[in-house]
Amino acid sequence: MLTPCPVIFTGHNDRAVVALCRYFRAVEIPFRLVARHGTDAILNTQWRDHVLFQRKDASLNVQLMKQVALSLRALGLSPVLCPTSEFLNCFVLGNHVAVTACGWNSALPEPALYQILSSKGSSGSIIHDLTGLSYPTVQPPGCWVPPCVLKPKYNIINNQMLYPIICKSPNELAMAMETIEIRDWFSQEWVEGQSLYLCAYLAKDGYFDCYWQENLLQQPGGKSIVLARSTANPGIDVSALMSGLHRKGYFGPFMIEIMRDSSGRLSFIEVNPRFWGPLNLSLKVCPGLLNRFAIDQGLKPLHLLADQKNTDGWYAWAFGALNSPCRRYPAVDAYTDKDIRILLRKHDVYAAHDTQPLAGIY
Repeated sequence: MLTPCPVIFTGHNDRAVVALCRYFRAVEIPFRLVARHGTDAILNTQWRDHVLFQRKDASLNVQLMKQVALSLRALGLSPVLCPTSEFLNCFVLGNHVAVTACGWNSALPEPALYQILSSKGSSGSIIHDLTGLSYPTVQPPGCWVPPCVLKPKYNIINNQMLYPIICKSPNELAMAMETIEIRDWFSQEWVEGQSLYLCAYLAKDGYFDCYWQENLLQQPGGKSIVLARSTANPGIDVSALMSGLHRKGYFGPFMIEIMRDSSGRLSFIEVNPRFWGPLNLSLKVCPGLLNRFAIDQGLKPLHLLADQKNTDGWYAWAFGALNSPCRRYPAVDAYTDKDIRILLRKHDVYAAHDTQPLAGIY
């Protein structure tokens, strides 16, 4: 009998990778890493001894998945996918039969449901039906006006990951339209306000664990969150959402972004059915989320992590905040610039002993 073993592909969504490594180490679940080609930051951490091997290039293919499975089988282990990136998830879903035949537990829902939830063109209506949340007005084709956000209808087109483009001015919109295939995109009105994340794991049996995150600083262009803190539910019927997703057949991790405007109105922005960058916050405020993931995938924690009641519910990525001026959400206005520098340094995801060589430089 082979023992299930979580496998983490590194080199993408690295903050989530580190959080998963910390969790598996804490609950004493053996795990393995598949490092990216070239220089991988994970090799400068305490987790380098868990690297099964390094990939030869950036591509994903069935042969690679078979190689991982065979290497683990020789150790008496079978691979369990840790869904950390959209590209990885879509590859596995698109090759579900072949990957499963190699011995993988893909830990992902049906491909059609996954695509409906992850695609920015279809997820809004699904979440609206389950929660009543509105989503930003979609601008008619040929009538796109700033401020707006251009969003790809699908996250991956022609084997390329696509990301939303924020257009605050006519010039930014004109430049963006020159770089995209307009038929593959749509435009939504810009919503100004406070960004919130609902971070959750919904198990196959319908039970779930979740927490709320209030974002303070974000890299420009809607990229990574670099400073956030835990917060309370802003008024969403989470149980109804989870029940609805379970009825549809969904299980797994997901993060939903919601924007609260100055009047208190809540708008759905997007959903990511995978682990998210600030996952390390879950270790402090909701370790039950990862406990549920482990048990759901047939893994056997030697013990379950409990909430760290006396630990500040903060997440930070200090180096990520240095590259260029970050987007400031209203919640950050309660802090001075000095406060922010202290918070970034104190709660840096890489400042712990297991990743110390990366602190401040990665």
